[in-house]
Amino acid sequence: MRKMANSRGRKGTIATVLMVVVVVGLLLAWMVLFKVDFTEHVLERTFGKTTTVLEGRVDAGLHVSVPLVQQIVKFEGRTFVFDDAMNELSTNDKQIVTLTTFCLWRIKDPVTFDKAVGRIPPGTEGKAGQERIRIKLRSAKSSVIGQRKMEDLVNTDPAKMQIAQIEKDILDAIAAESLRDYGVEVTMVGIKSFGLPEKVSEKVIATMKEERQEEVKRYESAGQAQALAIRERAKESAEQILAFANRKAGEIRAQGDRAAAEWYSKFEKNWQLAAFLRSLESLKKELQGRSVFLLDGSSIPAVKYFRQGPSLPTGAGDSPDAPPAKAPEGKGK
Repeated sequence: MRKMANSRGRKGTIATVLMVVVVVGLLLAWMVLFKVDFTEHVLERTFGKTTTVLEGRVDAGLHVSVPLVQQIVKFEGRTFVFDDAMNELSTNDKQIVTLTTFCLWRIKDPVTFDKAVGRIPPGTEGKAGQERIRIKLRSAKSSVIGQRKMEDLVNTDPAKMQIAQIEKDILDAIAAESLRDYGVEVTMVGIKSFGLPEKVSEKVIATMKEERQEEVKRYESAGQAQALAIRERAKESAEQILAFANRKAGEIRAQGDRAAAEWYSKFEKNWQLAAFLRSLESLKKELQGRSVFLLDGSSIPAVKYFRQGPSLPTGAGDSPDAPPAKAPEGKGK
């Protein structure tokens, strides 16, 4: 029984020792080992001085440090964003505007950033960085907007608005200084909102109305000029067409006169026959329909032929100017 008890006692002691060793090993590992994430910047300080810089993109994983000698400082490597408060700014033409901007930035040089912000609680690097960038951002906004006119911000013609260029000018104004002074890279600056005080809004609206009226006048002037040009071209074309038509009509009249002269020379040989044929032709056209006509023989020569017949020469010796012979009774009806 004593042997069994001693054996159990020894086993318990060994288990306790092993447990203590494991706990001590875990504590030592916790004190010695540290992890670097893919999105982190890590600084190793030896006696308060930065000796090693680890970039998460290339040095991610477990690393070893010396307890009590080295201190590990971690900064986020992701992109931060913040909105600047709305403030009033003056343009080059003495107009007041209210502007709100946003800014995107990230830590690029963790050593310079660590020197700029000093000893800060873990996880507060975003707030510490944006407070420093905000100072430069407000100064840059005031300087850039002060060099611009109101028409670069508000304009009836979108092509004349310079919003994108203004954003780029603000970014260029703070990017190099922020990297040099704080070790941060400002990747983007944008205008989030834009406003005008009430008095300025009235002036801007009045100016826009005047610009619209001037534009309307320009369009009206251009339209009137085009209309005048169209009318002149139409008048010129009409004159050309009329001149051509008159010339063509003259040619046709000349041809008709020549043809008529030929027929007149033939009609002169026997004018009574010519008059008779023309009267028949006229009567044929008048009686084409099935209507009933009451014709007056005293005023229509062709009707007389139905009653007394035509007056034609009876012999070769008769003169064309002789009075017409009377037709036999009953032949003309």
